[in-house]
Amino acid sequence: MHMKNWYTLILAGTLILLSTAPFDYSVERPAAVRHYLQKYRFLSKELHANTGIPEPVILAIAGLESNWGKSELAIQANNHFGIKTKVEWGGLTYCKTTVEYEGWLMYHTVQCFRRYPYIRESYQDFGNFILTRENYAQVKSVPSWNYRGWIEGLREGGYATDPSYTDKVLRIIWRYKLYELVEE
Repeated sequence: MHMKNWYTLILAGTLILLSTAPFDYSVERPAAVRHYLQKYRFLSKELHANTGIPEPVILAIAGLESNWGKSELAIQANNHFGIKTKVEWGGLTYCKTTVEYEGWLMYHTVQCFRRYPYIRESYQDFGNFILTRENYAQVKSVPSWNYRGWIEGLREGGYATDPSYTDKVLRIIWRYKLYELVEE
């Protein structure tokens, strides 16, 4: 057999072996992220099942807004999504200094946020908040597999004032491979 044919045969065999090897879905995530996912993932699954909001979006926003459950707002107000109070909010509130943006101008101000007796209510309210407001109506037509479309739609609807918000949430999804959790 000619030497070139041997190389082709060896390469083909290697490719077959690699393509049939089980794919390792284990991801090294920081301890805070792993702990948060173990503790609250059931809430994101439940919210996704009830609303169609993509689970990677739910988890990435909750992780970012609550610093994986360790922020002042998460600890003191059970608010994992950074939802502020508005005129229509009749529930508990928690006020604190926060960073806001006008374009790229960053400033500190005191804002009041929704406070929940239980973290589950924070997750449920996030779903209700997104699906009942006119400014987020465009995300309802985005398929649940399109997490980027959901995040961009939320940003366009005014979910966060940070002009880098979309990039931050997407980096969390990609860095911690939250898109793989949907398959588990």
